[in-house]
Amino acid sequence: MRNFFVRRTRVNQGQRLVFRTWTQEMSSPYRRCENTLVVRVGGHHAIAFGRWEAALPNEDAAMAAVFRQDRLDLRYADG
Repeated sequence: MRNFFVRRTRVNQGQRLVFRTWTQEMSSPYRRCENTLVVRVGGHHAIAFGRWEAALPNEDAAMAAVFRQDRLDLRYADG
């Protein structure tokens, strides 16, 4: 169960009631979820559900993933 997450988040007022997006942790262990389900529960409030994938090796790899450069070979991100 440690790989699953539920969290509160904020969304734009005009956002659909239910939608999918990606989520990335910006602190260790730098995990990513490509298939996060977001359910709006009021004006700007929503609840996000997902399952973390494998951790990225470091902060540089996480930033590359955020900027959609995750096609890079991240095994060599440490130099």
